[in-house]
Amino acid sequence: MDPDRILNLSKYHRKTLIGFMVLLFILLLALDVWVKPNALAELAEMASDYIRAIASSILTALVVLWIVKSFLPPLSAKGLNEIQPEQITKEFDLLLATATSWRYKGNFGRYLRNKVLTSLENRMNMHISVCIIDPKNDHLCAEHAVYRGRIHAIDKGRKYDANLVATEALVTIIFCAWHVAHKKSKIDLYLTSVFDPVRIDANDNAMILTVEDRRQPALKVTKEHFSYAHFDSQLKFTREQARPLDLVGLKASTSISTLTSKDIIDFCERINMKELCERLTAKSILKACKESKNPYES
Repeated sequence: MDPDRILNLSKYHRKTLIGFMVLLFILLLALDVWVKPNALAELAEMASDYIRAIASSILTALVVLWIVKSFLPPLSAKGLNEIQPEQITKEFDLLLATATSWRYKGNFGRYLRNKVLTSLENRMNMHISVCIIDPKNDHLCAEHAVYRGRIHAIDKGRKYDANLVATEALVTIIFCAWHVAHKKSKIDLYLTSVFDPVRIDANDNAMILTVEDRRQPALKVTKEHFSYAHFDSQLKFTREQARPLDLVGLKASTSISTLTSKDIIDFCERINMKELCERLTAKSILKACKESKNPYES
């Protein structure tokens, strides 16, 4: 028996448990009426007896649960919360609403480029730090494609290969560069030579840890929990070991959709990714930019 799990059931599961108890009560009452010929006349008294018995059982169970729980060490700490998949978007919105800075470490950064950047682009003195996989690292992109291929819930069966992984990372670079050029955002971007199954999005007060499989829960950690400082150090050391990329050089167009293939080619040459652009083709990269969307809204 896990008292913390019982006491912290989600609203959906609490309703299910209560519904099951009510159904069980009705079934027992119906069984008595069917078995005992004269039970119908005593229905009110029987119902009262059942209610008293159930109330007594619940009270006894709660007392026992409280006694057992008092002898067990706490299984959770203040500032550490599990977020169910259907609540992740709401928690991200709360984090964005109070953000004075943003730090991201992940692989593609699709949520970052489609939601975070647009949400924070008009904030004064906003600083954004982004760390994603290096699209020029063919081995890394191939390994990450294999990893994503094992998670069947990702993108409704979309098939990933090294080129598609590189394209997604490059699209995030272009989005960041566009915000630097057009919105005058302060964005530091780093390219890492390793991928991590766990992604971290953080502001100055809390962070959310997610995985690629959107069916899985996330973890919210606030400054009140000791692990916040450890994860923040992980972000810092990852940036220090990654390769910084200068985002200056993309044409300041009115929107991502107005960029042209030439703009993509010129920018890729500027950031020393000309060969990658030729392999992926500017047309494919531009198409991916224009079709990019928030993964939590798909």
